[in-house]
Amino acid sequence: MSKEAKGANPSKDFNRRKFIKLAAQAAVVIPAGSAILAACGDSTATQAVSTTAAPAATTAAPAATTAAATTAASATTAASATTAASATTAAASVTTAASVTTAAANLAPVELTYTYRGTPPKELQLVQDALNKLTQAKINATVKLIPIDPGSFDQKIKLAFAAGEKMDLIFTAPWTNDYYQNVSQGNLVAIDDLLTKYAPKTYASMTPASWNAARVNGKIYGILNQQIWVKPWGVYIRKDLVDKYKIDLNSMNKFEDLEPALAQIKAGENIAPILSDNADGGAVFRPEYYGYDSIVDAALIGMKADDKDLKIINQAALPEFKAAAELARKWYLAGYYPKDPPPVADAAANFKAGKSALYLHLDKPGGTIEGKVRLGFDLVSKSFTKPILTTAGTTAAMTGISRTSANPERAMMFAELLNTDKEVYNLICKGIEGKHWVWVDKAKEVIGFPPGLTAQTSGYNPNTDWMFGDQFNAYYVDASQVGNWEKTAELNKSATPSNALGFAPNTDKVKTEVAQVSALVKQYYGPLQGGRLDPATGIPEFLGKMKDAGMDKITAELQTQILAWKKANG
Repeated sequence: MSKEAKGANPSKDFNRRKFIKLAAQAAVVIPAGSAILAACGDSTATQAVSTTAAPAATTAAPAATTAAATTAASATTAASATTAASATTAAASVTTAASVTTAAANLAPVELTYTYRGTPPKELQLVQDALNKLTQAKINATVKLIPIDPGSFDQKIKLAFAAGEKMDLIFTAPWTNDYYQNVSQGNLVAIDDLLTKYAPKTYASMTPASWNAARVNGKIYGILNQQIWVKPWGVYIRKDLVDKYKIDLNSMNKFEDLEPALAQIKAGENIAPILSDNADGGAVFRPEYYGYDSIVDAALIGMKADDKDLKIINQAALPEFKAAAELARKWYLAGYYPKDPPPVADAAANFKAGKSALYLHLDKPGGTIEGKVRLGFDLVSKSFTKPILTTAGTTAAMTGISRTSANPERAMMFAELLNTDKEVYNLICKGIEGKHWVWVDKAKEVIGFPPGLTAQTSGYNPNTDWMFGDQFNAYYVDASQVGNWEKTAELNKSATPSNALGFAPNTDKVKTEVAQVSALVKQYYGPLQGGRLDPATGIPEFLGKMKDAGMDKITAELQTQILAWKKANG
């Protein structure tokens, strides 16, 4: 950054220097010989700085002592030709296994639940059984995996909390199973002490500044998933159609530039080109695309990321929101979206069957490979977004512990395994070795499907590594992905920090209003930004209801908070 640039915006420079220092301090320690190397600091969950996207949400660094031990073990294994070295490695493994088993034996057996957003795989039980063999040996706990279809995830979690159902670990974020609402409603327990005592490696893998992003009123209620923490929104298009219609992605710089390709594909293939689903997949308005930082994502409250005055706004009232809704409406009437968005699993099945051509999503390193695994087609992608680092991006994928958990300590022990134990993490991400995946290049940690199995026929292929923990511990699913964790970390590091980076809203005083506005966002956002609702009438109606629900009170409260935060942080 030039001296002139620094002088022009000291606030932004302060954030940038703070973040780069944060990144340097959080440098990932990785086993020697591994494809995952310590590139730069800032962590991004395997999709968390993959994901979002997920929608958007990649770097969980093991503790230095563990990494050192792993490095030594890797080096010893590499010297397998030496008998003494092999013996040392074997002895170390036996000693470690014995100590883990002994520690687990001193714990009373418990059963945990892990509830997250995802379509239940056919062979979930097989993976759960294999997982429990590991967790019983390591922490004397069994874990019941409870994936809930994305279209009904939020509602089912709300009902479970309302009924006081026993739950342990739960996926939460600002954009789904709203983290801030859960905190304000007392659904999650503060985990500061649990983190340092029962997940010390996970806690040490990220800097205090990173954890500050998850703080609400001074307390941490969610375990950050390290992944892609920026949200470079763009497009993924089937390569066969790019070649067939000679589509030039290099000439595209914004969503509007897709229109000629959409028209060609619609006419030539007789399909609705854009993948759309009932969980808002296919929506056009994305705050980061327009340079906004979502302060309370679920309620569409944010600010311009480079605004030195930190003015809190209702993003649904922005001209950009209206322009995006008008573009979506134009596309919908032209037949570029399906008439009625199907459930997420059905939308993916339609894409696999050739009934869709492209999807709007985060363009990240390795994204085309992940897309191929999930949807069955070779893809090409293009980002339309200048990366911005925000609090919402850092907290885009988290795991909380329910207030109804009978075993919060053991739940945190399991979270430690998800973030630091590659065997446990990749089992829940990829399935069982030999049945759901095989080694292609073990030295570089590249895996593939067993002979005769594909992404479409596998009984276990969630393809949501970012949801489960530190994505930088994930095995690569294609040789071309090797090195992508480094690239992802660099993408996080090079992003422009929002002027509100580190600010976490406390919605306690406006929790009723936030809940009411968030319900309206669920009702109106998807139809407006998926083209099904005419913005000429839909937006005024939406804004009127938001006002009646207390939007002005929310923005006023958060404006007071963010200015106080700015004053306290210089």
